[in-house]
Amino acid sequence: MWHAYLVSRFPSSAERVEEAEVLVFGVPFDATVDFLPGTRFGPRIIREAANFIEPFDVELQKNVLEEVKIFDLGDLEPCRGRAEETVKRVEEQVKEFIKLKKMPLMLGGEHLISLGAVRAFGKEIKVVCFDAHYDLKEVWEGSEYAHNTWLRRAAEVVGERNICLIGVRTGDEFEFEYSKKMLVNPSIEELANFAKDSKVYLTIDMDVFDPAYAPGVGTPEPFGMVPSYALPLIELIAKVGKIAGMDVVEVRPLEDRKTEILAARLIFKALLYIKG
Repeated sequence: MWHAYLVSRFPSSAERVEEAEVLVFGVPFDATVDFLPGTRFGPRIIREAANFIEPFDVELQKNVLEEVKIFDLGDLEPCRGRAEETVKRVEEQVKEFIKLKKMPLMLGGEHLISLGAVRAFGKEIKVVCFDAHYDLKEVWEGSEYAHNTWLRRAAEVVGERNICLIGVRTGDEFEFEYSKKMLVNPSIEELANFAKDSKVYLTIDMDVFDPAYAPGVGTPEPFGMVPSYALPLIELIAKVGKIAGMDVVEVRPLEDRKTEILAARLIFKALLYIKG
């Protein structure tokens, strides 16, 4: 019997889509990045890292590949130079997953791709976004579709009151004022009340973490979150609400491989929290 060893594929425990609970796909897109390009390679390097860390979680005493049926569909083809069309492609793909009653797990790629997933779920979803930045600009460099405008567009879908931002520490004064309509850097109690009995789309921009832990991002920002601080927050969201979809975005290659290893471990942890 032939046993394939594919580091280009996210570790999978299902042999076909029909068996899976979670469908993984990448979106290798970074066309609107204005500082450090390379997040289009994020899906590839997260997959590689996920194949070189243990699927067994010592803390939870569970193996993610035994607990969760995962299937990797590969990458969605983006539309180079047409950000809005790429968002539309993500939306259409995630809608298909929703029809199949599968949880989408998207690997990025710049943060704009998250807008497509939020649009696919529509008003039924709340958004919890881990990010160093507000991403609430109205327009950036003449476009309404950019890595730092996406959450403004998402708010037009779900409403400001249905968005929670965690880890934000930079932005302009206009974003700051607009964000007052949202839940920003909440207490544990506030986060629990926000997510309770709700469908949640969880999006993690890796720049939420301090560059000491995640230097390989498109727009690093100092004085960031320690990774261990994020874990009980994700666990809480999964416990009191229902994480219906998630993504990990803004990972770009560096020689030290820190960022993608952290991203892969976060995904494994989150999936186990979601499974319960």
